[in-house]
Amino acid sequence: MRARIEPASGVPAAPGTARQARTSGWRGPSGRFPRPSVGAALQYGLLVLLLIVVVLPLWWIVVSSFTTRETVWKNVLPFSWRALLPEQFTLAGYRAIFENEFGRAILNTLFVGVTTVVLTITICATAGFTFARFTFRGKGVLWALILVSLMVPGEATVIPAYTLVNSLGWLNSWQALIVPALANGTVIFLFRQFFAEIPQDLLDAARVDGASWTRVLGTIVLPVSKPVVVTSAILVFLAQWNSFFWPMLVSPAEEFRQVQVAVSILGVEQNLRFWDQLFAGATIAALVPLVLVLPLQRYYVSSIMGSGIKG
Repeated sequence: MRARIEPASGVPAAPGTARQARTSGWRGPSGRFPRPSVGAALQYGLLVLLLIVVVLPLWWIVVSSFTTRETVWKNVLPFSWRALLPEQFTLAGYRAIFENEFGRAILNTLFVGVTTVVLTITICATAGFTFARFTFRGKGVLWALILVSLMVPGEATVIPAYTLVNSLGWLNSWQALIVPALANGTVIFLFRQFFAEIPQDLLDAARVDGASWTRVLGTIVLPVSKPVVVTSAILVFLAQWNSFFWPMLVSPAEEFRQVQVAVSILGVEQNLRFWDQLFAGATIAALVPLVLVLPLQRYYVSSIMGSGIKG
């Protein structure tokens, strides 16, 4: 029979005693495990409910992409648990969309996303370093404009941006998809906040050794700023990957078609008849960001915590 740990009356227990007792199976004076509070039980119940509401529809879409279009809705109305498993496993939906130039849309979006990431980080890191380390006339006004740009919804800038792109003759071109996304106020803000925390002595030592400011930024500042660089890359790439309205507006031609536009066209052109193909395209469109974000999540969290609340 296991003895219970009971501290002597009037003698405080050691700091690690309670934790050791819990891990060793201690049940407390009453001989029972402590019951969770009602509030904690309600919180866990709400989390489980939200998990079911969010995850099950996504799971059904993925499963439906691996079945035939005739069986997609078979067990949904009325709902049966069989809807959560492919009744007839097949890759016909995936083969069909890649025969329909969906692969080209994926490559187009990857090209636009990667190019935008490289150029945006180059431009915004330079701007963030300038705001963090230099003093110049109009700095406060420019910084205020960048902060104001974070509050302006993208829909409010669509018409002037489209007018500018059209006047430059960039419709149905790579420039129309890439250039408007390069000056990103959020990314400039993240870089500026992160760079402001780098010790000035480190930069001064490099300058004394004869390094130019460009070399200081490229070989000293950016290598120690991996969290904010990775975070900015994720934000910019996801924005391009998930973009639908702007690519549809400025580059609707097939040779420039982006993945979200291709998914919508799968439904429109087929009059919502080939659900297996539509769900296959949606699954691929959701899988790429997931594969990108999950391995890099720790950099994202550390960057937001390290630069988002410091002035």
